[in-house]
Parts: sequence; C-alpha cells; structure tokens
Amino acid sequence: MSQTIKLNLGCGPVQPKGWVNVDGSIRAKIASKLNWLDNLLVKLRLFPETEFNKETRVLNLLRPLPFPNDSVSAIYAGELWEHLKLSDAVKLTAECFRVLQAGGVIRLVVPDGIDFWSKYLAIFNEEVKLPIEERSSTRLSNHTAMFFRDICTERVLLKSVGHFHKWQYDEIQLSDQLRKAGFVDVARCKFHESRIDDVDLVERSDFLIVEGVKPGKPK
Repeated sequence: MSQTIKLNLGCGPVQPKGWVNVDGSIRAKIASKLNWLDNLLVKLRLFPETEFNKETRVLNLLRPLPFPNDSVSAIYAGELWEHLKLSDAVKLTAECFRVLQAGGVIRLVVPDGIDFWSKYLAIFNEEVKLPIEERSSTRLSNHTAMFFRDICTERVLLKSVGHFHKWQYDEIQLSDQLRKAGFVDVARCKFHESRIDDVDLVERSDFLIVEGVKPGKPK
C-alpha cells in the first residue's frame, strides 16, 4: 500500500489535518518546541494568538528534506518559492522530486511577475501619452518602490529570513524549473483545480499556480 504523506510547505496559518504542515518561522519554532511558553506569552498578551502548535513541523528548507525517497504522495507550497533565492529553489525542487512517489504531485503557487509588471506598463502607457509637461513619475516611482523596498529586498542584517521575495516568477520560469527537475505533465492550473483531491484545504491564494507529476506508476 502506498503511503499518504502530504507535505504543506511554508504552511503559515493554514494547517489542515491530514497534511504534514511545515514552517520554518521563529514563531513556528516557539509554538512547536516551546508550546507552554508560547501559550503563556499569548495569555500575557505579549504574543498574538497563532495557528502554530505542537503539531507544526519545523524544518529548514535550505537543507535536504528529512523524508525517504519515494515516500510522499503530494507536495503543496503556497507563496513559498518566491522567498527563496533561485539556486535554493532549484535545490528544493530537486528534493521534492526525490521524496515524491511515482505519480506524486507537486503544486506551487507564487505571485505572477507578469501581473505586477503589466500594471507598471499600464501606468507608463497612460503617462507617456500626455504632453511631457503634464507627465508625472509619482505612480511609476511608487510601483517601482513597492518592488524594491517592500517586496524584493535582501536585508543583510536580518538575512532576509523568508519575509521578502528573492525571485519573481512567471509561468515560463516556474514550469521550466519543474520540467528540469524531472517532472512531467507540467501545466498552469486554476484555483482549486488539481490532481490533489483535497487541495482546497491548503490553497488560499489565486495567483500563478503550476503543477507537475513525478513520472512512473504508483506502487
């Protein structure tokens, strides 16, 4: 009988039963390893309430996944890949391929870079049609600042631990990453439409969604 381990990588507050919910944040570590302390700090109103708990699996996803080859049936990662440097994302994709069973599914959800920069071009096209003395760079500057200041930043002091984007994907890049790792039937998917039957339990964002399958027949 094939195993039914399903990984929810970078789970955040979305931690349904039936999934191994994985997170590497500081709060996840405290709530998982020192649950009594986390509960105390919540009671003292020093911490807000959290979904992280003793069942949350804390892993460093920059290291090899602690699962045997061919032991996982599905992997879901919502808004995680963009928080990894490209080289680290490629390594994690390879690790996902290793641990998935034949026929296992990987499903990645990331913000769509095309959508972000299409909005930038729309603003630019509106402004450039105006006489030069009537043009304003304010909206373009604000949109650009959103990317470099608020979204895609690498803070050396804090090591940019997971909170800022380190890469921006589009359908071509994300699909190519999966195919190069060995996945087949790679395709863009619609929200909640998946080979993973209970994807609705983990999927919250309708962004760029790409799914792939590890080749071979399930054992």
